[in-house]
Amino acid sequence: MTAPLSPSMTAEPRQGCTSVRVLQPLLAPLRTVGTERERAGNRPLFYDQEASGRLRDFFHPGGTSLRGLPQTTTLAKGQERLGVHQTSLRALSEAASVFDATLWHEVLPPLGAQRRPHLPLAEPAALAPWTAVDGRLVPALPRMAWALWQADQHRAAKRPGACAVLRQGPVDGTVTAGNGSERAAWRRLGPPGGFDVVDRGSADSRVFQARHDLPCRFRCRVQDNAA
Repeated sequence: MTAPLSPSMTAEPRQGCTSVRVLQPLLAPLRTVGTERERAGNRPLFYDQEASGRLRDFFHPGGTSLRGLPQTTTLAKGQERLGVHQTSLRALSEAASVFDATLWHEVLPPLGAQRRPHLPLAEPAALAPWTAVDGRLVPALPRMAWALWQADQHRAAKRPGACAVLRQGPVDGTVTAGNGSERAAWRRLGPPGGFDVVDRGSADSRVFQARHDLPCRFRCRVQDNAA
């Protein structure tokens, strides 16, 4: 039995459903993930539905905790527009182990490719191949032992990503431990044939040579004493 909705849960979000609906065709291939052993045909939650629901929760003021997420699935507009059904806390908790989170990566490149530049016509030709590659630290929970950073008491994930400067949209991305190598991330994320822009943390002569051999042009800040 679902508990009564709190005041923050009763209002439908004023935005978000339309944005998530645009992404649903990209999420459709996730429908069969985690259903390999299904025989009864009574699964309450599929991966594409769970993904749509979590994206929609970014627009809802009540979706700030795992216990709040089941209540957002009772809202009529989301059920109608996104095909998200009323879902229990147990089903949402189980989803973390049933649905492979790395498959979200397959959504990123085609989504970024849909971005269109909003710049004067004279500029796109020069900026089209430019890709910015950088990483950002994201605070992690204490129990996330894989996310060690600096010391045993620190947990953080690093989110290296490649962004098309002209389109201002994602090209590629990954998640590593907080002490993950930015140089290794650049080697993996930078597309060949482009023009990469990276910061000083990626400076490494071996990576410079590897990018040059692709071939790929790049601009990178280096240490003051670099030869």
